[in-house]
Amino acid sequence: MRSVAVFAAAVLFLAYYCNEPVPDGVTDAGAYRAMGIFFRTLGHVARLGEKLGIAREPHIRRDAISLLTNVARRFKSDHRTGLKVTDTTFDGVKVRIYEPAAVQATDARRTGLVFYHGGGWAALAMDDVDEMMAHIAKQLGNVLVGVDYRLAPEYQFPASFDDCLVATKFFLRHTEDYNVDPKRVGVGGDSAGGNLAAAVAIAMTKEKEFPKLKVQTLLYPALQAFDFNTDSYKDSGHLNTLPTDLMISFWLWYLNDDLSSFHTLKANNHTTEALKRSQYAGYVNTNLKTTTPVSKNNIKFPAIDRIETILDPRFAPLMADDVDLKKMPPTYVMTVEHDVLRDDGVMYARRLEKLGVPVRHDHYKHGFHCCLLDVNAIDVGREAMENYVSYLKKNL
Repeated sequence: MRSVAVFAAAVLFLAYYCNEPVPDGVTDAGAYRAMGIFFRTLGHVARLGEKLGIAREPHIRRDAISLLTNVARRFKSDHRTGLKVTDTTFDGVKVRIYEPAAVQATDARRTGLVFYHGGGWAALAMDDVDEMMAHIAKQLGNVLVGVDYRLAPEYQFPASFDDCLVATKFFLRHTEDYNVDPKRVGVGGDSAGGNLAAAVAIAMTKEKEFPKLKVQTLLYPALQAFDFNTDSYKDSGHLNTLPTDLMISFWLWYLNDDLSSFHTLKANNHTTEALKRSQYAGYVNTNLKTTTPVSKNNIKFPAIDRIETILDPRFAPLMADDVDLKKMPPTYVMTVEHDVLRDDGVMYARRLEKLGVPVRHDHYKHGFHCCLLDVNAIDVGREAMENYVSYLKKNL
């Protein structure tokens, strides 16, 4: 009788634990449910592991994802077929170069894309996104450079940004080595990688040595740590694919590796009332509300280590002033409805459009964060990737 009770309790627990509610409108219910359960479980394990002193939470997340990726890869065909893949360094920064294996006999220069992967600057390594990088390279049919930038919390801002900028400059100096036209090179990235792509694009407008970037392409990007109470945070902050708590932790691991101010950020108390009335508040307003300009030199911040960095465009590209955003190259922004980062991308696209920058903004009402991680299994991810590659073919 006791064994029956234990079995019944186990079944009830599993039924409860595996009950992952699917947001209205999500068409890939099975994929969303599986991904939500995985990330929820990963969060529990990572936090427990840190409390037990096994390892830091971001390290456990990273190791677990890498383990799962390696196991899953054994059951799939070689996703690199048709590509020449080379691991090397650009000025000391690790990169992975994807080129078509069959080189056509032509004098025409190829296009190039420098891509920065996501993962909250902390949770994903290059091998974890190798399949996505290879997919883009094969569909695009040209050269893709994936940047294996240093990760938080071991390396905090600006390490990831610096690596991406250094690698991009190196590639632009050596495009001849890959038969790439330096005037047809773009940057791109997903999630935290979208943050890095936008930050690099802004930085490159100040460089006179290089040709202008052809495009910047941002896939559900993280662009601001100013306001964690936007509509998208309120709508989707409870979803396990990317909950508010995890996104704030990512920002803090990247900023200063100190979660002691976590609740201050979550309550939006890391910005003062003066800041909430400043132009920076207008930058994170979907209606582009006009506000009172203030000088960074006159702003007072709470006693949080390096908190003033939230206004640095290298850290949070949405905080760039209009004079800098006007110089942006043609821009592609992809957003998904069920994502705390939805409004980051929407606000960035609207600001650029208002400033006269050519923008294409694709929004997927049935999409959710991380849907691009497996475009072969997730329909909305496949649709979004096809549209993204189509944009690159036409504009790069």
